[in-house]
Parts: sequence; structure tokens; C-alpha cells
Amino acid sequence: MKISNKTILITGATDGIGKVLAIEFSKLGSNIILLGRDASKLDKVYDQLDQSNASQKHLILEADLALLNHESAHEILKAITSEYNSLDGIINNAAILGTMTTLEDYELSRWDEVLNINLRAPFILSKTLKPALENASDPRIIFTSSGVAKIGRAFWGAYSVSKFGLKGLAEIFANELESTSSIKVFNFDPGATQTKMRASARPAEDPSSLKTPSELVDCYLWFFSEESSNSKKHYFEYDELSRKVTST
Repeated sequence: MKISNKTILITGATDGIGKVLAIEFSKLGSNIILLGRDASKLDKVYDQLDQSNASQKHLILEADLALLNHESAHEILKAITSEYNSLDGIINNAAILGTMTTLEDYELSRWDEVLNINLRAPFILSKTLKPALENASDPRIIFTSSGVAKIGRAFWGAYSVSKFGLKGLAEIFANELESTSSIKVFNFDPGATQTKMRASARPAEDPSSLKTPSELVDCYLWFFSEESSNSKKHYFEYDELSRKVTST
């Protein structure tokens, strides 16, 4: 996989899938930009990044995606372009579950927070950071999907709505950029995985029955591969992509 020396921004990089991707990608030579809202957690993950290669440069960006706007997104762009010549990838991983309740009982403030983090922020970041991506040779934008992005389920409320919206957003970005840019856009449903969010959504579930975030690394690496450059598909689920990765 062509991952060495690539500069990759990972949102929600302090826990779960984002944290594991940051650590494992750094071991393969990537420059990692950690974006999260908890400074202490960001520092702890930063300390776990591989820094044995003198040419690697990692960066911490502390930002609350619930409050992201045009101005703060441009500050992020400025911080990235001041440190790197280009941005090779954005992994839009950050998300919150919100409240598991009926739509009738859903609190509007919580609804807005979920939509802001899960949908609005990936939109703002992706459009704002596009100039930095255009400077890379094989840039990628990766959105994170969910099983509730395809079928509405009772009590999943704002989270499900945000993932429906994100699926559409990824499709529109992919369609618009297909003939005008070298940026490839993918949307990936990692499926049931051992994360804090999964435990919150399904507290009675045995976590040992689920795959770990580490088992997703090869799938995410595939998105940066030469094979993915020729892919006409933009939406992948874990089972399908894991078979593809295993067979190559």
C-alpha cells in the first residue's frame, strides 16, 4: 500500500477506530494529523504515534466539530498548509451516537449536536480542505457509514438521519469530483466493531463477539492503494471489502 510519507487527517482520533488507524498508519510511515476535542487524549495518542522516522511529522489539531464553522475550518486549513505541502487524505471518522429514543421525545439541542458533528462537520472540512488535497498525487476523502444509513430504525434518531445524509453527501462529492479532480471519494461501513459507541448502543451485546478496530486497518489501507484508484465503486461494507483485501 502506498501509505509511506502520506499526510492523513483523521477526525475522532482519540478513541476507537480513529485512534487505531492513527497509530497503525504512523507505523507505516504516514504523517498523521490528529483532530479531536479532548486535549489530554490527543496528547496521549500523539505519544503513541511512531516517530522513529526523522522525516515524519505529526500534528495535533484541537477542535470541537459541533462548533465548526467557515472561519474555524479555514484555520484548520491554514494550520495544515503551514506544516505540509499537501494533504493526501481525510478520514472522516468522528461521530457521536446521540440519544436512543423516539423522534417525538428527541431533544432539539441533542439533535443539532449529532447532525453538526456527524454530517455538517464532514461537509465543511471536506470542502474547505479540498485545495490542500488537490496538491497531492492520489488524494482521498473517506466518509464513515453505518448499517442505519440504508434502513431507518426506530430509536436511532439523529444518528441514523446523519448517516443517511452522509451517504448522500459522499455520493454527491464523488459524482462532482469524478471528472474534475484527482480526489477519490469513498464511503465505508465498518460494521459491528468493538467501540465505546457500539457498547452504548447495544449494552447487552458481548463485545468479544465483535471484530476489533485493528481488523479494519487493511480495509482503510486499501482506500489508499493503486487498486482503489481504478475502482468505480464508492460505497463499501466491511464484509465485501475485507474479502477484496484478502484476495489481493
